[in-house]
Amino acid sequence: MADALKDVLVNSRGGLYTNEDTLTLANTLPGSAIRMLNMEVSQFGGYRRINGYADYDSNYGSVTGSGPVMGLWILDGTPYAVRRNLKDTTGSLGSNPFAVTSGSPTITVTHSSHGLSTGDRVTFAGSSAVGGITPNSVEMVITVVNANSYTVVFTSNASSSTTGGGSSVTFTANNGTQTLGSNPFSISNTSSTITVAHTSHGLVVGNFVTFSGSAAVGNITPNGVEMKVTTVPDANSYTVEFTSAATSTVSGGGGSSVTANYSKFYSIWKYNTGGWTTISSNRSSVGVTKVRHSMSAYSDTEDVIITDGLNFPATFNGTTVVTHAAGSVTNSSGAKFSTDFKNHKFYGGFPSTNNGKNIILYSQPSDPDAYGTNSNTLDMGFDVVGMAPFRDSLFVFGERQIKKVTGSGTADFAVSDVTANVGCIATDSIIEIGGDILFLASDGIRPIQGTANIGDVELETISKPIQQLLQELPSTHNLDNMSAVVINNKSQFRYFFPSETTAAADTEGVIGGLRFANRRVGWEFGQLLGIRAFVSTSGLINKVETVLHGDLNGEIYQQESGNTFDGSDVTAVYASPFLYFDSTEKRKIYQHVSLFTRPEGSSSLNLGIAYNWDDPNTPDPTTYALTTAGSLSRYTTTSSTYDTTSFTFDGSTSPVLETNLQGSGKSISLVITSTGTQAPYSIAGFSITYQDAGYR
Repeated sequence: MADALKDVLVNSRGGLYTNEDTLTLANTLPGSAIRMLNMEVSQFGGYRRINGYADYDSNYGSVTGSGPVMGLWILDGTPYAVRRNLKDTTGSLGSNPFAVTSGSPTITVTHSSHGLSTGDRVTFAGSSAVGGITPNSVEMVITVVNANSYTVVFTSNASSSTTGGGSSVTFTANNGTQTLGSNPFSISNTSSTITVAHTSHGLVVGNFVTFSGSAAVGNITPNGVEMKVTTVPDANSYTVEFTSAATSTVSGGGGSSVTANYSKFYSIWKYNTGGWTTISSNRSSVGVTKVRHSMSAYSDTEDVIITDGLNFPATFNGTTVVTHAAGSVTNSSGAKFSTDFKNHKFYGGFPSTNNGKNIILYSQPSDPDAYGTNSNTLDMGFDVVGMAPFRDSLFVFGERQIKKVTGSGTADFAVSDVTANVGCIATDSIIEIGGDILFLASDGIRPIQGTANIGDVELETISKPIQQLLQELPSTHNLDNMSAVVINNKSQFRYFFPSETTAAADTEGVIGGLRFANRRVGWEFGQLLGIRAFVSTSGLINKVETVLHGDLNGEIYQQESGNTFDGSDVTAVYASPFLYFDSTEKRKIYQHVSLFTRPEGSSSLNLGIAYNWDDPNTPDPTTYALTTAGSLSRYTTTSSTYDTTSFTFDGSTSPVLETNLQGSGKSISLVITSTGTQAPYSIAGFSITYQDAGYR
């Protein structure tokens, strides 16, 4: 009887397949997966459960503000983040509010009951010159003197000692609570629209408001709920939408203690070991959901160019933010994204009110904020979704078309067609990895990569195994919210699809990694679950690649860190195809299975067995629990502590987990799962011992 036993060895490779029949997979890719969750291509072979994520700094885990993190990048080894302000104040100052001293950049500002704090930031407008300086449009840090005055430091010294500024000075500050008048709310029965009376409120549609101190009005109490301003009838009133409808009509209610926080702008924050500090605070946030960035090195330092779809782009050098000026013929206001090409900065994603969605704008050579006397624009003939340079061309994406720009400057920039049948459906899906460009098209992930033919590029999809999964994305997720990150040291990318209404634990994503050097056929894919990344980035910090993402409540997390998702369990699944071993009709008695693993610590795996293509009439055995003692500590590692209980003398770098099996069937699928806070592990493959039982 023993001679009738057979062994089959399966190497785990191929990745997730969602649109291939199980018969084909069993024949051609037995090591692939019909379900693959939170697993990646292992650098040791097989599949590996991904690492967790944790606060980038456990003492300063989040950035102050409201709403999701909107931008994130690493410049010169330092992380920077963008988030909408929690509360902003705008208004007018009294007549001649500034006092200056000759030879000093310090300005003393008279501002009655300002309510600001030292470290807040303020920008002035409408000032006339005072002492030879004009302190308009420069964001400055406040040092409070008393309740009615503070000082700021301008960029140059005054040439005389005097007071002044005129009678038309206005201010914008990133702090301050508004006190409303008595009974400011009106609402109608069965309506959720609240009309708010506030003299000289300074709001526009798209700003956000949070109230405190209100009594019930129409049986609703609009405290502690951030609401978007929906209409502005006049300078003294506006409307917002509450989360529920009133049950009675009230004209003038809420009491005499109502205060409000107005969120109008966003801030750029810089990380240091003492926490996150504000670099810039007064860029309008109306309608802004993403602050994108691109790197430029036109001088001896690397700069970041930021774009947000509303404001003028700005150049950030790690210390100061300089907003770009309008060009004499064209301007870059409202650009959503930017990139470098042939020593020019290109901008795209413009609104129809400036340049237009079909236009890309390019700067003068070596200056991202200069456009010369020419129009410096190119008409793509379609709404531009994104741009990416590849070799000697700039590829410009629409949703259904791609064109490219060639040439080296204004004299010879030219536009030509690439394809009229393929495009990009998500701006933030465009990434560079391994020298190629990847993007999400309507039928899957496609590359821009070179071929053997000079000047030719490859566009054929690389994601056929999960095409069905990707084609469902536009109907199940808002692709404007997605983010992407590249992990270069793993030849891996990750797409995340977050939502403000979806818990982090339920947030989905896609992971892709290169198994082989051949970038046409070497990709393997899987699904992610539990990483809610509204923005993500990777870069070098202390010469180590670091992967960061920003979440809903301002948290900045470091991926590839720890064993948990910010303290929560990590669930991983690897389900093999149904293997039938040469015959779909012959029943087999399954005797034994061996899993070839590489644990990175103590691991507990659950092995589920499914027979007969999940036939509900075929009983499956109870799940088998398999554990490992931990990874082997070698004497060659300098970090090992040999006198502690954590040192495993008898561990193994590649232990074989074995169990006897019960049951029989015409086909078998192994379902390997883990849920918990255990360390990652790799599964290199498995072997199954079985015995043919004949036809029946």
